[in-house]
Amino acid sequence: MTWSSALIGDDYDAHTDEPDADRAWVIKQLQQHPLLVKQGSVGAVFSTGAGKTSAGGEGELAPTTAPPIVDPKREKEERERLLELGLKPKSVSTNGWFQDTFGQDATTMVKELRMKRRLHKQYRDDIDDAITLIRSMKKAEVDSVLDSLIWPGSHTTAVRSLGLSDRDLKSLRTFGNQREVSLKQACLQWENANEAITKLSMIDGQFDESQSRLWRDAMRMKKEAKQMWSNTLHQVDTLTKSNAMFLNKSVDILECYGPMNARTLLSHMNDSDGRSKGLPTVQQMAALLKTYGVEYDIVKHKGEWEVLSSDSEVLMKDPWAYAAGFLDADGYITITKRGEPRAGIIATGERGKVHCENLHKTLDCGVLQLDLKIHKNSLRSQHRLQFYSMRDLTKLLKGVLPHLRMKKNQATYVLELLDLRGRNSDLITKRRDELYRLTKWDNWKDVKADELLTEWNVDEAEVLSWGKQDPEVIRLIDDAHSLVGDV
Repeated sequence: MTWSSALIGDDYDAHTDEPDADRAWVIKQLQQHPLLVKQGSVGAVFSTGAGKTSAGGEGELAPTTAPPIVDPKREKEERERLLELGLKPKSVSTNGWFQDTFGQDATTMVKELRMKRRLHKQYRDDIDDAITLIRSMKKAEVDSVLDSLIWPGSHTTAVRSLGLSDRDLKSLRTFGNQREVSLKQACLQWENANEAITKLSMIDGQFDESQSRLWRDAMRMKKEAKQMWSNTLHQVDTLTKSNAMFLNKSVDILECYGPMNARTLLSHMNDSDGRSKGLPTVQQMAALLKTYGVEYDIVKHKGEWEVLSSDSEVLMKDPWAYAAGFLDADGYITITKRGEPRAGIIATGERGKVHCENLHKTLDCGVLQLDLKIHKNSLRSQHRLQFYSMRDLTKLLKGVLPHLRMKKNQATYVLELLDLRGRNSDLITKRRDELYRLTKWDNWKDVKADELLTEWNVDEAEVLSWGKQDPEVIRLIDDAHSLVGDV
């Protein structure tokens, strides 16, 4: 069993929703997932396997076995009932992409699909395709969060074991790097306990007293590690009822009256007769907001607290650090085959639109493209902030370079290419080609390294040697050659 299968509902027996209508709805919703936006693979996934479209081309499913004969009126009623009880999206605000889109987490979706498969066995293959796709997307979502963290490394197995629920993933995205020390400590404790249990499990026969004590201690350590993990990720769970009440009131007040400082916020919490008995002091309220506010979507901007909502401006303490994170996660830096440097950021949905608009306004560079169609049948829009000109690229890449983690090499190569403009010697032409290949290598080595090496007729060591060359030395040599030519 793969990890993704274990994560998303392999412990259930399974089924699907009403034939073509439900399947069409599921496909339409799944097309909005970032993994499928990038790959464009929803149709491909569902076109393989037994479930094929009819010869008439009307999108009807051609089941692998003849469907049972049913009364049309009864079939229509059953369809409507299943749509209401099945995968119909619910308008709720939750923690994960699956929850926000479907109103259910991935595990629940798989469970319901597998249970409904019993009712529609003729569509079993199509349901299995949908389950596989949901699992793949959930795995991609988890991998994306883990890739954004700078510290897991060898602790990745422990991280997965300690907990990666939708709520955990949301907290890891927000606090994963800030709370590195405590999270890593929980991982170490879990690993030590797990190692002790593994060694004890290899002992034949009954445990003696000391071994039994070691086993109990190891099990206790694992339980404590999991509690430490949860407490670190969800510090808000340790709040007293009164403090939680103050934070909830703060959300209501800020949404009603707009941004304000802690003192003004407290004044709105006073009883109608002006008494403030039981309320925290201004300093205590400020500390409460600073420590736990972000978990209530309360952030500080220009000295005042406000609630960050999907239609509010994105708040950036450091625009370049923010842009770097966006570029690392949802962007690209490349050099085209014609030697043209390019960079861009891609986002989807209304929230993504807000991010792109605010980043464009804050950085004051780039070309903004909004409300692009991902697919002719997609309800979700795509938005791009792209950088083409030398001025925009130089400004962007110099600003984000100190903060980049995943695309630092590509940014360095493009900046070197920009610095070579106006030079046209054979040495520079060769270097431009090397920079193009280096950028392509870093962008694609994980998926087609062998293909690139065969195409270029070089080995990996030679490619890596290109990246070790000193740009300043290359320019000095070019200057020397130019001087010799002039003489």
